[in-house]
Amino acid sequence: MLGRLIRDLWRRLVPRTANPVPAAAAEPRPATPTAPVTLGEVEAAIAAWRDTLGAQPGAREVRHQLAATLRSLSRLDEAEAVCLEGLSLDAGDTALRHTLARVRFAQGRVDEAIADVRAVLARDPAAAAVHSDLISMLNYADPVAPEDIRAECARWSDRHAQALTAQAPPPANDPAPERRLRVGYVSPGFREHPVAFFLWPALEHHDRERFEIILYSDVTHEDEYTGELRGMAEGWRSVVGVSDDALAHAVREDRIDILVDLSGHTLRNRLLAFARRPAPVQVNWLGFPCTTGLAAMDYRITDPWCDPPGLTEALNSETLVRLPHVYMAWRPPLRSPAVAPLPALAAGHVTFGFFHGCYKITPRMVALWARILHGVAGSRLVVLAVDGQTAATRLRDAFAAHGIAAERLELLPLLEIDAFLATFARVDIALDPFPYHGATTTCFCLWMGLPVVALAGTTHASRADLSLLANIGLPELATDDADRYVEIACRLAQRRDELAALRARLRGMMLASPVTDGRAHTRELEEAYRGMWRAWCRTRAAG
Repeated sequence: MLGRLIRDLWRRLVPRTANPVPAAAAEPRPATPTAPVTLGEVEAAIAAWRDTLGAQPGAREVRHQLAATLRSLSRLDEAEAVCLEGLSLDAGDTALRHTLARVRFAQGRVDEAIADVRAVLARDPAAAAVHSDLISMLNYADPVAPEDIRAECARWSDRHAQALTAQAPPPANDPAPERRLRVGYVSPGFREHPVAFFLWPALEHHDRERFEIILYSDVTHEDEYTGELRGMAEGWRSVVGVSDDALAHAVREDRIDILVDLSGHTLRNRLLAFARRPAPVQVNWLGFPCTTGLAAMDYRITDPWCDPPGLTEALNSETLVRLPHVYMAWRPPLRSPAVAPLPALAAGHVTFGFFHGCYKITPRMVALWARILHGVAGSRLVVLAVDGQTAATRLRDAFAAHGIAAERLELLPLLEIDAFLATFARVDIALDPFPYHGATTTCFCLWMGLPVVALAGTTHASRADLSLLANIGLPELATDDADRYVEIACRLAQRRDELAALRARLRGMMLASPVTDGRAHTRELEEAYRGMWRAWCRTRAAG
């Protein structure tokens, strides 16, 4: 009885990434609703798994469940200990090694995580999801040459996708260039998730006379945002637990003309469904600031700031389609507090903030932030999200090596959205990371009145802030020079009256900018879709 209860809880708490539906399944089946998991149930399961391992240390599946559950709860130090104990018993346990990689990544130990993932792939080269994790992690590492990431994406495609693409049947869609188009969006992020904040404006403003919208949802735990997004689409397909082959079959059955991937190589992506080319036109957008590497992915949507003409074409397997202003519009959260007064005026010192997660903090950024803290007397730095003692100690030690005392750092764990938004009331200036900029987080910062200082590079991932800042009228807060980055942050901190005035008007600047103009952005997006469709129709007509 206990074992059955634990297995049920595991299915509800940590959804499996395997796809159990047979390839012949004709239609994605709706996910079975599950009851919310209570804290008491979670703790009971963890205790039961620990008891089992105490009696049977070699119980692999139990150890996998315990480690993954602890990781999902951000109890990273405990998860690492469970993984290391298991690997001491069986060094060849690739599932546990993969979990350990994800734990170390969340702790900010990106290079170690990459080494763990490479070790898993050495034993299991066919593990497409693990290979995607490698590509994702490489985007956070510094320095990794963009050309090396592009080459890894190509290897992913050659190893996992090319054979599927070669076997794909020809599309049966009507090649009429001006007819109403069926657009499908695929994501596990149709919930309170970064994808939702950027997809919302398009769903809200799509011209329903010209476009019919179908959402293919891999959401396991639906929320308020799920309901809102579902209500803005003509069709909703739950694909939780559905195989990639069955998903591709469903897309063909739905006669989707343009299929849009919102994940790239992020967790629980469906790139292997796209590899089967179920739609005539396939597009990558929003979820991942890097090429997919897939020959079956025709386009990637961007803008002139993130991908200036002539700069990044060689880093992408897709054809880049640049929207005129910004590549994605942002929808503010359903509820957000008012902008608070500049905290430095009451505190007597400036507080800088970083709101992304310690996996984005590279040694280069620690060195630059230390220079900023040294340059602004009495200043503090709030860092989110730092879960566990291992991550906190590593970060404090890294700053201490640059002469920054621990009392000048405030390290916060991962926060729910209300607490997250409340944190902005205590911070004056946001410092963005490099080489992987923010997007959602940058929008939140600007919305809550915090100017964002950004170091720009030569990839989409390192230029997203430049796009957002330029589009709201503050391009001077982004620079490609590290010394200038420090100078901008210090200058802002020393001009508190100007900083207070900027804080008071930033939300209005957001609302007056292309970043929140969902209607205009969607018209530009639709024109891009129509251009892609016309190009396919011309190719089809040419035979």
